[in-house]
Amino acid sequence: MEQQRRLSYLDGLRAVAVLLVIAFHIRVHTAGVQLEHVFKECSHGVDLFFVLSGLCLSLPTIERVRKAGAAKFDVAGYAIKRALRILPPYLVALAILAAVAETAFAHGFALPDGMHHLDPTDLLSEVFFLDRNNQLTNQSFWSLAIEFRWYFVFPLALALWIARPRSLLLTLGLVAVASECTRAASTDLAMLDAFLLGIVAAHIRVYGHPIGRYGMAIFAIGAVLGLALETSYRFPVQANAGWHLAGFGFIVYAGHAQWLQRILSSRPMVAIGTASYSIYLVHEPIVSFLVARTGPGPMGVAVSYVAALGSALTAGAVLWFFVERPLTDPAFVRKTVTRLRSEVSSLLGRCQIPDEVELRSSFTLEGPRRPAPVLDLRGRAGLGG
Repeated sequence: MEQQRRLSYLDGLRAVAVLLVIAFHIRVHTAGVQLEHVFKECSHGVDLFFVLSGLCLSLPTIERVRKAGAAKFDVAGYAIKRALRILPPYLVALAILAAVAETAFAHGFALPDGMHHLDPTDLLSEVFFLDRNNQLTNQSFWSLAIEFRWYFVFPLALALWIARPRSLLLTLGLVAVASECTRAASTDLAMLDAFLLGIVAAHIRVYGHPIGRYGMAIFAIGAVLGLALETSYRFPVQANAGWHLAGFGFIVYAGHAQWLQRILSSRPMVAIGTASYSIYLVHEPIVSFLVARTGPGPMGVAVSYVAALGSALTAGAVLWFFVERPLTDPAFVRKTVTRLRSEVSSLLGRCQIPDEVELRSSFTLEGPRRPAPVLDLRGRAGLGG
């Protein structure tokens, strides 16, 4: 039971992240919403997703390094699993929303805020995450393109952490400074430190580092810093190193506090977290459509909020059940990796990229060791589940 709770709380954290994002979009698409600033800060559920992504991708390798001092990183398997995990649900959601947009455009209906009708060129760009100058079918897709690009950097960042942790910490600090204080700032760079913090969080969890008990203090420091950095507006609001630190603090504290793990491991939270990627893919147009039709009277807003939340969760659950769930079945994933490995390895070889790399630790930020549970993450990570 203890082991299961330690695994399930990660799904609970995903649930927290996606519920915060839904609350933020309720604020975005509702005129004159009360507690506007509180709803605005819910946007940092995306930050939480990015830290979780780095954590979940790192955990299995760091666990093997802890046990043996070294681990082989399967580059080909990693590439196949990431593509299998991220692309099919995204492409299905994109096709459905594009069809809805085309139908609405053909019949003269207005689309919900945050949703756009695209010409074929822009739509093709969106398929390949080429997002520099084009609109998006669903505005929430902006974060998926960034995360997909950072998947290419992740193996290098993980290798740097395992071999030279201080070097990655220095890189993390330099990225934050460059993003906040120089003209090198970009949305991609601004989100990288959240991804890197996830790798550090994975190490803290696997090694049981005592810094976990101070997670809420780190969260508070990050939140104060994040609020201070918000004085200069930028888009997206998630490009804020302070809130990335706050998400990191919350996650490492959740890995330490059993009472919080019990809450996060409850059945409703695990269910929402399991389907969080699919929910994220489809929620914003649904929320926008429903809250724009708030009924009159004091109960109208509350009813529309509940309807928007329930409809977004339901639609995401349907997408998860029919598309995402079959593709994340462990047996199916193993068969697919085995079937495609030779082709992917051959492609990597032509690009002078090894299909397997040995990672060996020369230094660890290690606290008192505790028995670590067997990790079965089923390939889920961040926005990708």
